[in-house]
Formats: sequence, structure tokens, C-alpha cells
Amino acid sequence: MNRKLLILVLAGMLLAPIMSVRAFAVRQVAQLAKAADGAVGTQFFKGTFAQALAKAKKENKKLMVDCYTLWCGPCRHMAKNVFPDENLGKYMNANFVCIQLDMEHGEGPELNKTFNVKAYPTFIFFDAEGKEMNRFEGMCMQDEFQKRCERILKGEAPIVKEDSETAKKVQPQVAEKDTIIDEGKGVNFIKGSDVRLADVLAQAKRENKRVLVDFWATWCHACMQMNKTTFRDTRIGNLMNYTFVNYAVDVDNDPDGKSLVEKFNIKAFPTYLILNPDGTEYNRVVGSNPVEPFAKALTDALLGKEDRFTAMERMQQEAIAKAKAERQSKLTASPKATPKTKVRFMSGTDVVKAIKAAKAKNRNLMVFVSDSDYKSDYVEKYSFNDGAIADYLNNNFVCLFVDANSKQGDAVITKYEVMEQFPSFLLFNSKGEFKGCAGGAMRDVDTMKETFNMYLNYTPQK
Repeated sequence: MNRKLLILVLAGMLLAPIMSVRAFAVRQVAQLAKAADGAVGTQFFKGTFAQALAKAKKENKKLMVDCYTLWCGPCRHMAKNVFPDENLGKYMNANFVCIQLDMEHGEGPELNKTFNVKAYPTFIFFDAEGKEMNRFEGMCMQDEFQKRCERILKGEAPIVKEDSETAKKVQPQVAEKDTIIDEGKGVNFIKGSDVRLADVLAQAKRENKRVLVDFWATWCHACMQMNKTTFRDTRIGNLMNYTFVNYAVDVDNDPDGKSLVEKFNIKAFPTYLILNPDGTEYNRVVGSNPVEPFAKALTDALLGKEDRFTAMERMQQEAIAKAKAERQSKLTASPKATPKTKVRFMSGTDVVKAIKAAKAKNRNLMVFVSDSDYKSDYVEKYSFNDGAIADYLNNNFVCLFVDANSKQGDAVITKYEVMEQFPSFLLFNSKGEFKGCAGGAMRDVDTMKETFNMYLNYTPQK
């Protein structure tokens, strides 16, 4: 896969845990609502919103509505790990009638015209007359959830992100100027277009310094911003010119750009690679920053501390390896049956045969790799039964289903280097060329088209 495309995909994956107050799904919410007698945890009323509101009024309680979706994140975490808590259940059951609403199915979409929920999970609280008291979003632990509910019950707003003392400290302040530029004393870079790395390393050895290699690209906004601001700053210039021999490599245009990217496994831009004079890697810093944070990042790197991006990438790789080992330990000899959906799938699991069939029909090929977890399950049950998605796939693709938990599926995953993130969509063009692997629960046809076209229509630079 082309490096720019890989960077976009990797960046999205790395950011996902930060951005995602919209991740885990509730596959079987019904399991969490037990019978009233001897029930443990929060009890959820089975019925409509109107019936729940009537029940709350009759019992002189408030109504708590857990707005979730099947693909959503902390939703599943809350359902599996928070609401079953006995102490929280005692409090919630005593003060609220609780109901869970799937905002994409049943009465959820119609109610959401009024509720206007935009993030999941969202918890909305109503008085007995149906007037909204307050709401909050996102997952939290049992104690924190109860504290928020207690405040709402008192008519107070829930404190979600910070306590009052923290809020006082985070008052708007006039930002101090972070750069001192245009004094002609910024960072002195040796250009990769003029000098090879071997000569730079020789200079570093003579001067008893390390080499800092700035991997940048003209299409990288963050790289260009560093060149315009941080690297023109007198203070960062003093630090870097004294400490390093600084070497700037345009990854697309310099003679050794692409080979150095491959050699040092550079996956994001900008990356600042710190090399010993013998050419071995000492450490690296990934990403742009204003002067003071960047100076701290360099100092931490010199002290041997792992860069945040590098640490995240390492932990991700460790998690992927663990997930792969767990999946491979339970592989079945026979794959799961191809689901019966509006999307028409070929029989069997032979990708080579599917490629030939797609070429014969002058169509693209989509190989759906499922691990039967909640996201894969959502795509099978809902996405592939959506009329618009089915029309798009049936008219433009030959489609093949692959069970990731089978030996046949594992062979496909290994061959095409599929990451342990499912569902995955392997995409081949009408010529049979493998164009890459998209991932995630595609919930609408526009998202699917945009994502698939990004892979299918991409032409790498020569």
C-alpha cells in the first residue's frame, strides 16, 4: 500500500481511542435486564418510551434514557461493565425508571428528532411530566456515573470533565507568543538534496554530535508549519544547532528520501530521527509542536524516553499480536456459513477464484473478512441488508465472504497482511490488482463509496 495512504489509515487508527466516545456495541442488551425479583444491577424497563414515562410517573420517579447504537462504543462497555454493578443498581432502581433505546432502530430514529442525540452513549433524564432535566455523554465508571445522576436529581448540572477547582484554573488567558523568528538564528539544516547521509554522519563523528534527520514532505501541512515557525525560532535553533548535526530529507524528492524512509521504517510525517554517528538509531520524535513542547520532546528523547506516538504504535502492535494469537488459537476447520443478505456473495472462500470471476465480469472484488464480533455482526445484519449498500455492491463488485476464525480465513488474512481489526474489506480492482484493505463498520452507502473509492482509485507516485 502506498505510504501516504498507509499514514492516513494508521493515523485514523491511532486516534480512534482518543476520539471515540463512539465505539463498543450492545449486541444483546436484553441479557442485562433481569427479572425484578433478585435482580442485580440496573434494571431496564422493557417497553416504549411512553410506557416508561408513564411508569416513572406512577412510581414517582425520574426517567433515565440510555441512548445507544449497536455499533457504538462505550455503549457496550457501560452495558457489560457498569450497569451490572450491584451498588449502582440499587441507587438507579430506587430513583429512576431506566430504559435503553437503540437510536437507529425501532422508535429510536423518530424519538431522536426530538432528542437530537449526536454522540453515543448519551444519557437523558426526564421528570415525570416528560420534561428534560439534563443529559451527559460518554462512558464512565460506576461511582462517577452515580455522582452525575445524583447532581441531576438535585437539579444541578452533571460535572463531566473537570471539578469546579479545575474549571477555575482553566480560564481563558491571553496566549504568550511562543516563537521568536526572523532573527536569522533558527535551525541550520543540511539539505538532503545536496548531501548524502554518509557524509552527514562523518561530520557528526568529527564534531562528536548525533544527527537529527527531519523527514518531511511538501504535502505535509505539519511539516511546512514547523519550517515556517518552530525551526525559525532562535531558542530552538540554539538547542538543535549545539546538540545535533541537522539533516532535512524531502521524502519525495531527495535522492535517498524513499530509501531512508524504508530503512528506518518511518510511518508518519514529520518524524525527527536521532541517529548515533555510526548510523544506528538512538531515538525519535514524531509530530509537530510549538517551540517549548518540541524542545521538551527533544530533551526527553535525548534522555532515552519513548516518544508518545512511538509508544502508542508499539502498544498497538502488541495488542494486534495478542489479538492475533488469541484468534489463531481457536481456528475452526470449517468456516462459518456465508450470511444470507441483500448483498450477493459468491460461494466458497477461494480468493483466487473470486478474482477470476470479477475480472471476467469486469468488476471490482470485495472480500468481506468477519470475526463474528459485534462490529462484523452489525455489518452482516444491517449494512448488508441496507438497500442502497446492496445495490452499490451488487452492481459494482463481486463479493466474497471470509470467516476470520477459520483456517481458510486465517490463510487469507496472512497472505494479504490484514491487521487484527474486523470487519475488514479487501479490495481488488477489475484487473485483479490488490488495492488495499479498508476496515470498520460501514453504516451507510456514502461512507462505503468514499472509503472504497479512496483505495480503488488511488494511483501511487512513481
